[in-house]
Amino acid sequence: MVGQITRHAGALARRAWGPLFCFAAVMSGTTAFAQSAKGVFTNVPAELQTAFQTITSSGPLNQIFLGVDIAAQIAHTGDTSDEVYPPGTRPGDYGTFLVVDDVLYAPDMAGHGGTASGSIGAYTAFTPVSQSPVGGNGSSGSPFTVTTVVTVGGTGLTITQVDSYVIGQESYRTDVSIANGSNAAVSAILYRAMDCFLGGSDSGFGMLNGTAVGCSANPNNVPAGRIEQIVPLTAGNNYYQSFYGSVWAAIGTHLPFPNTCDCTTQQDNGAGISWNITVPVGGSVTYSNVTVFSPTGAQALFVTKTADAANVAAGASDGYTITVNNPGADATLGSISDTLPAGFTYTPGSSSGATTADPSIAAQVLTWAGPFAVAAGSSVTLHFGVTVSSVAGTYTNQASADAGAAGIAATGPTAPITVGGGGGPPPGPISTPTLGPGMLAALAVILLGLGVFARRRARG
Repeated sequence: MVGQITRHAGALARRAWGPLFCFAAVMSGTTAFAQSAKGVFTNVPAELQTAFQTITSSGPLNQIFLGVDIAAQIAHTGDTSDEVYPPGTRPGDYGTFLVVDDVLYAPDMAGHGGTASGSIGAYTAFTPVSQSPVGGNGSSGSPFTVTTVVTVGGTGLTITQVDSYVIGQESYRTDVSIANGSNAAVSAILYRAMDCFLGGSDSGFGMLNGTAVGCSANPNNVPAGRIEQIVPLTAGNNYYQSFYGSVWAAIGTHLPFPNTCDCTTQQDNGAGISWNITVPVGGSVTYSNVTVFSPTGAQALFVTKTADAANVAAGASDGYTITVNNPGADATLGSISDTLPAGFTYTPGSSSGATTADPSIAAQVLTWAGPFAVAAGSSVTLHFGVTVSSVAGTYTNQASADAGAAGIAATGPTAPITVGGGGGPPPGPISTPTLGPGMLAALAVILLGLGVFARRRARG
């Protein structure tokens, strides 16, 4: 099947005419919003709603609706409703959000056919620049892709988001690239968050694998059942799963997500991940995730990591153990990678476990080439040695792996090692000096002379 496009000619005009609709509603004694059982739906005429592209295929994600404002909605084969709230609203309450200088920039949620994201608070909508037609043929070598470009207010930032899908997979990939055209580096918080509508149900539990978070039909997906999951491919993320309004309100605080999951609480829920980012002057950064929609509870692999010793002397030897866990079906890793802290170096010949081969090294990134088989419900481990930095401080590390079509969650900053300030053993105890008979006699003569001199000085 080929990708399809839906564009409303009035989508751009809505930005100018939207305030007039609100004004008219007030003057007529009504409200610009209609209240439903959950949240607030906007009464935006269809011809003025957000434009979008649709990736249409045989599935199992048979329709992926991608808004020009970088929001999304997803449909799964066999389900009678969409997977994101509000069902039937395209795009829905799933998207990319950015906080810069304590200002929240977001998709034009109020311009959708409906939204329940009111607790997010005040925001400035992204400005759409362009959206490509659907490209590719849906194969692993040429996935369906849609590229959407928006600007971020007056920050000088431009977001280029590429959403891609391979036919046969129960997940699609999102790559968010942020370019900085301003004259200074920009620090920001990047979010990806959704209001779950799991297989036609607005109630469910939470689930957490590593730093990949989502909504599930059963508590923490035990036993395995229907899930929706946001799996970070870029390390260093925070996460949050809770009541849907709490997820939007957490974004409204302009702070990173708090790394908590209401995994055993059944509620009307949502989930999200966030990264603290810095975009250099004239440069760009890219952050990626896959979004999983599985009726059978097929979960993403996830990576954990530990340090051999938490406290070492400057320049000393230490080591790490990387573990790739597979709670889902059999998988094969193409590679395992690790980003060493600044000043740390790999110890040649120290790899053991999954492989004894040394990794390829590019700057601080170590990459061990596979394949590494990871059976369902099992894990693989890789241990290696390092020489730590000569500079005192606490250093964290992050690891990830490539599982091809299968989603995999990286560690985020973990495995802290505190490096001490000294490079050698502590000094021994100070010995008590001793004086021989000759030295004692000389000292007595000196003290006697000083006494005679002092008395004469006093008489004078």
